[in-house]
Amino acid sequence: MIRALRIMCALAAASCISIFSANTLANNHTPQALQHTLSARQASEDFDQWFNWLHQTHPDLSHSVQDVDKFYDTVTQIKTELDTPMTVMAFWQKIAPLNSMLADGHLKVGHGSSSQWREWITQGVTLLPFEVDIKEDGLYIARDLGEQSSKYKGAKIQSINGINAEALLKQLLVNTHGDTLAFRKNVLQSQFNRLYYMTFGPQASFKIAFQQNNKIEHVTLNAKAAIPTALANSSFSDEFNVSYHEKTAVLQVNTFAWDDFKQFLNYMDSVFTEIKEKQINHLIIDISRNGGGNDDMWMAGIMRYIAHKPYRHFSTYRSKVLLKYRDPGQLVGAIEQGENTRFIEPETHLANFYRGKTSLLIGTGTYSSSIVFANTVQDHQFAQLIGNSTGGRSTQSGGIQFKHLTHSQLQMISPRFILTRPSGNQQMTPVQPDLSIEQLALPEKVKAML
Repeated sequence: MIRALRIMCALAAASCISIFSANTLANNHTPQALQHTLSARQASEDFDQWFNWLHQTHPDLSHSVQDVDKFYDTVTQIKTELDTPMTVMAFWQKIAPLNSMLADGHLKVGHGSSSQWREWITQGVTLLPFEVDIKEDGLYIARDLGEQSSKYKGAKIQSINGINAEALLKQLLVNTHGDTLAFRKNVLQSQFNRLYYMTFGPQASFKIAFQQNNKIEHVTLNAKAAIPTALANSSFSDEFNVSYHEKTAVLQVNTFAWDDFKQFLNYMDSVFTEIKEKQINHLIIDISRNGGGNDDMWMAGIMRYIAHKPYRHFSTYRSKVLLKYRDPGQLVGAIEQGENTRFIEPETHLANFYRGKTSLLIGTGTYSSSIVFANTVQDHQFAQLIGNSTGGRSTQSGGIQFKHLTHSQLQMISPRFILTRPSGNQQMTPVQPDLSIEQLALPEKVKAML
């Protein structure tokens, strides 16, 4: 029981994350990230360090790696190519294709953290001057980098610096981490400027061909030092807000990783009080863009107001024993597995307990702790799931660990456990909604809020 509880507590800390050489900039004084040189020995040592750390941390690579033999063959091939000095960026370009092979949003051959990127950009690192939307038929301009819109908004990109958009997306997706192709597209869309920079190198300007108003246009634009929207610090109201239409409430919860836990709990308590006062009979909770965070946020902030019977948020677990989490008698490096027999009791006595209909809106961006939340409400029938399937698997990895490699300082990420949904179904496919939004008889004003 103690070990199972430690697993559950650790989940609260889970997150809710080669081919082309860098072009030489015309302005050699422009600051650039990850351009210091590694010797062949340093690159090889860093690669070995990552490989050994991965196997010391991850409980079962076959959870996400479809072809383990191909993975190890690729590792061997990469190792032979680390035989000459190279920049840190060139080193990353060699190892980044492992991301799509590892195929897990919690398992990443990384570069810099979000805070590092903000610092680099503040110091003058420049990026592609557009943010993008990735759709089924290609790549579109969403907005100017760091802005709300663009005069080119909605234009379909044909090529960037001579590389057609289809080939561009293919290469970038190989270097992007995530469970499924749909999830990797979602990650790439939010990290496009960073992954373009890492994959193709720093560039002073961009020749972009795009289609707009039924004609092909060409522009040449300078690289831009601005914080991408996905990296910008958001306000509390950006992440958490509620809207009402008649007797329907739409509660938007975009993250379970907010730093001020008390602020979140106070807000959610006030929302459910307001829902009670307004006599709301249909609550729609939108986690379609929620990338996860801490399980205690949704347990204490949402489930306590809607769970009308005892529940558990996972059924079984597999975990690698790490020294810092070891219980007495456990062997470091061993695989622990077991069943979660602890059920959380409902709090139906609360004055603002909600007894109406609940729907949980999910989508491609629903991941990590928010997938565990979706699993829980679906398996215990606390809410119907609506929207689109998640980008990540129902069976989730978690308890992510971080490692900065000694010489390159690249940030590596790995999970240490794997959780099965409460029903016990080892579902290795995305979480499926019960209904699409189109199948719901919702007023148009409510649909516009989703």
